[in-house]
Amino acid sequence: MKKLFFLSLMLLMMAAVAVCNQSCKAWRTIATSATYVQQNDSAKAQTTTTISTKTVEEYQGVKKR
Repeated sequence: MKKLFFLSLMLLMMAAVAVCNQSCKAWRTIATSATYVQQNDSAKAQTTTTISTKTVEEYQGVKKR
C-alpha cells in the first residue's frame, strides 16, 4: 500500500512540474508587396514590376515564475 501511495505521489509531482514549466511558440507571417510602373514617353510603353516578400517569424515564450 505504501508503494502505491508513493508512486501516485511521485506521478502527481511530476505532472505538477510539467504543467508549471510549460512554454509556448508563436508564429507571425508578414507579407508585403510593391508595384512599380515605369512609362517611356517616346514609345508609349510601360513596364510594370511587382516585388513580393514573405517573412515568417517564430517566437519561443517561457512562463515566468
